[in-house]
Amino acid sequence: MTLQDVVGETYGPYSVTMSAAKVAEYVSATGDRAERWQQHAPPSYAGALLFVVAPYFLNDARVRPFTGVLVHADQSFTWHAPLTVGTEVTVAGKVEKVRERSGAFFVTFSASVDSSSGDRVLDAVATFLMGEGLPPAADSDTAEPAVAVRGSNDLPTAGFRPVVGETFTLAKSASRLDLVKYAGASGDFNPIHFDHDAARGAGLAGIVVHGLLMTAWGLQAVATLSTRPDPIAHAKIRFRNALRPGEQATAIARVADMSPDDGDCQVPMVITRDETKLVTALCVARLDG
Repeated sequence: MTLQDVVGETYGPYSVTMSAAKVAEYVSATGDRAERWQQHAPPSYAGALLFVVAPYFLNDARVRPFTGVLVHADQSFTWHAPLTVGTEVTVAGKVEKVRERSGAFFVTFSASVDSSSGDRVLDAVATFLMGEGLPPAADSDTAEPAVAVRGSNDLPTAGFRPVVGETFTLAKSASRLDLVKYAGASGDFNPIHFDHDAARGAGLAGIVVHGLLMTAWGLQAVATLSTRPDPIAHAKIRFRNALRPGEQATAIARVADMSPDDGDCQVPMVITRDETKLVTALCVARLDG
């Protein structure tokens, strides 16, 4: 058997309520501004909705043998409507495509989120790099920082009047405790994000920050361009390098192009550690009317 055998397999739909308590937990875990996200969830809550269904795929008995190597390579989100607090949605997943290259599998997994009335709320497409066996061990075994150690964390604001070429930055960092909180808030319980031995077993030098947590930081910077409940229309994201707990990162969003006719704004986003790019994305922001 290979992963080609699960192409076309579907998971769900599964019902979930975007409760005020759950959204507040997520906002806190991602270091977002609580007072902004009372009636709606932030755009990055799309990651938590993806992980309503993704574990069913990753824990499928036919898929599990191929998770010895598991890397979230890239991700896209398209928001069709605000993520309204208190509403029930259904989340469904599908294995769209599998490409094999030298024993490694690139799996395209989609997730769709619909309202109780059947309207599409969100589309998500993830690419996972997967493989049998265990990856080679990392060259070093890095000691973990104390559980609460982290760098600076800026709270985002909102409602700037964007100008082409203008840049918005946020200092961001996560402690090991923050990573546990994010796992609980997002549903992403991959142990490489909080268990040193698991991270070492996955070929890493130690625990690493969730890619979708770093993405949440970047989307916070993009969302500063609008006060709308749905400030982002689309984001295409690539995960490039890992961040360790306690390390300082910077989220940078730059206004690249504006379309007065449709109110959209092209915004490249990057998460960096010093000069190293950790996450890059091209986003489309929805500007205030």
